Amino acid sequence: MHIEKNVFENIFNTIIDVKGKTKDNIKARLNLALFCNHKNIELVCDGSRVVKPRASFVLEKKHNY
Repeated sequence: MHIEKNVFENIFNTIIDVKGKTKDNIKARLNLALFCNHKNIELVCDGSRVVKPRASFVLEKKHNY
């Protein structure tokens, strides 16, 4: 039961992009540059800082009031 809970929480936090809880971090993005061909989600150097672009699988908050 605990394994299923942990897997669900990891997937949910990654899709919702919860700060501090997601498994989509800088180390994972560096591995993408080494092993995969996903140019749209690799780290981007923006002057003196490194920017992590939003992944396509992350849900966006839309406020429709």
